[in-house]
Amino acid sequence: MEISVAIVEDNNDIRNALEQIIDMADGYTLAGSCVNGEEAIISIPIFKPQVVLMDINLGGINGIEVVRKLKEELPDVLFMMCTVYEEDEKIFEAL
Repeated sequence: MEISVAIVEDNNDIRNALEQIIDMADGYTLAGSCVNGEEAIISIPIFKPQVVLMDINLGGINGIEVVRKLKEELPDVLFMMCTVYEEDEKIFEAL
């Protein structure tokens, strides 16, 4: 059984690279991808992924807020936060 993965990433190059990696990986399937938090809040429940790769630093609603909203509706979905932040405060807020 394949694991379905959704991506929320505002950087086109990174999002496209992640999509290609998931497409090529055995045992994984791409459920869908979103370019911002607003789109993710609408689309992730429709995609019904098992795992979401979530960028923390999104334009508009940040990834941390998106996860807070989606976790209420989708408690069984696993969210993996992706970031280039080195600030402890942002990292611990994401946890």
